Amino acid sequence: MESKWNEIVDPPSSPQQRDGGIPGLNLAIAALVLGVAAIPFSIMLVGGIYGIIGIILAFIHIKKKYSLQNTAILGLCLSCIGLLLSAGFAAYYIYGYVQFQEAFSMFEDESFEEWINTQAPDFSVKDLDGNDIKLSDFRGRKVVLDFWATWCPPCREEIPHFVKLTNTFDSNELAIIGISAEENNILRQFAKDNNINYIIATEEELPSPYFDVMSLPTTFFIDKTGLIRNVLTGYHDFDELKESIMALDNEPDSNGLD
Repeated sequence: MESKWNEIVDPPSSPQQRDGGIPGLNLAIAALVLGVAAIPFSIMLVGGIYGIIGIILAFIHIKKKYSLQNTAILGLCLSCIGLLLSAGFAAYYIYGYVQFQEAFSMFEDESFEEWINTQAPDFSVKDLDGNDIKLSDFRGRKVVLDFWATWCPPCREEIPHFVKLTNTFDSNELAIIGISAEENNILRQFAKDNNINYIIATEEELPSPYFDVMSLPTTFFIDKTGLIRNVLTGYHDFDELKESIMALDNEPDSNGLD
């Protein structure tokens, strides 16, 4: 018995088709099914394969001039749409991958070597109490500038080290300033929960090289004369951080970044 769906899509044109079967029925229906499936599956790109097969089957059906031409044409159109959508998604995924690779390479290539042994540009930020903090106010002390965020796991791992370093060095000898782009209320609560005992400030418009920081954490080590002597990116343990601070007492040299 013929399906009512077949009759609606492409009614039989002769009594012989009703009684003896429809030539090319399987090709037409397969092309239609593949065309329908190609559209939703295009987001996973497999829809492109369905579309190609549907197009081939529809062309064979149409070329042989079987019955159900309308069904085959509909399958052909849907298969073409699915194929085009898959191509569009593929182009989008490739573009996204290229952008990701470029961004990742920026993180890998991030370097502040040109700033080593140069005067640290002055800037002003506000601490959690709204007080203005200027880098130049700390001239005569070693300064550690830590660019971080509460959502950054390696940043969070370093915080106990900075707390310990604050307790290790005299406040007249060392100043640690943590700078984040997050809102004051988030930083205030985080500082309270983690017993942070050093200055936390909210990031504002900063000059280079601070403006150029791309990865977190990034830590600048500035000596008593205001020279940037070292820049560390990523997590470092207590001993590494302390060593970098102690090295600020040495005469500037031409060594690169650690």
